[in-house]
Amino acid sequence: MSLSLALCLLLSLSAVAEASPSAHETVILLHGMGRTRLSMLVLAWRLRRAGFRTISFPYNHAIDTLPEISGQLKGLIAKEARGGRYHLVGHSLGNIIIREGFRDGYSEGLGRIVMLAPPNGPARMAAKLKENLLYSWITGDSGQKLSSVEFYAGLPVPDVEFAVIAGERGTSLLSKNPNDGIILAETTKLDGMKSFALLRKTHTFIMNSAETARLTALFLREGRFLAPD
Repeated sequence: MSLSLALCLLLSLSAVAEASPSAHETVILLHGMGRTRLSMLVLAWRLRRAGFRTISFPYNHAIDTLPEISGQLKGLIAKEARGGRYHLVGHSLGNIIIREGFRDGYSEGLGRIVMLAPPNGPARMAAKLKENLLYSWITGDSGQKLSSVEFYAGLPVPDVEFAVIAGERGTSLLSKNPNDGIILAETTKLDGMKSFALLRKTHTFIMNSAETARLTALFLREGRFLAPD
C-alpha cells in the first residue's frame, strides 16, 4: 500500500470516529457493594469498543456515607466529563449512589442512566443481615439503608432517561419469583424507567455479560433497548 493511500485511509477512519455520536461521550461506571472498580473492567472494555470513553469510579462504602460518596462522584464528573455529555452506569449499590446524587442534582451534561441489578426497593437479604455485626462493619452506612423503607421513600428518582437490566438466574432458596440470587427482579423496577430487560444472569456477574453491554450501549445512544426501525 502506498504512503498516500495509507494516509487517506487513516483520515477516513478519523472522520468516521468524529461522526460517531458516542465518540466523545463519557460513561462513568459505579461498582456494587463489596466489589472494586476492577469488577467493571469487562463492561468498560466493551463500551469502549462501542465508541464510548469510560471512567470507573472508586469508592469505599464501608467507610464513607452515601452523601460523602455522592460528593466524590460529582467531583470525578467535574474532572473527567470536562463539561461534555456523560452517562452513568451502575451495578447494584452503585445505582443507589447515583440516585442519591439527585438530591442536589448533577452538573449539566448528564445524558442517560443504565441500572444493572439495582436494589430499587428494600432488599430482603439486607433486612435479614441488618443486625449482624460483621455485615454492618463490612457494608457501613450504605448497607444499613438498603433495608430501610423510610430511606427508599425519600430516595430521588432520576429526572433523566434511565433503563433497568435485571437478572433471573437466581435460586429458589431466595424466592420462587424471578431473582438473581441476591435481589428479586421485581424490586429492580422503578417508576419512570424507559426500558427494562430481564437476562439469565446472576447478580454477581451480570455486568460481564455481552448482552448487558450491548443493551447498555444501545440505550445510551438511542434511549431504548430496541434498535430503531
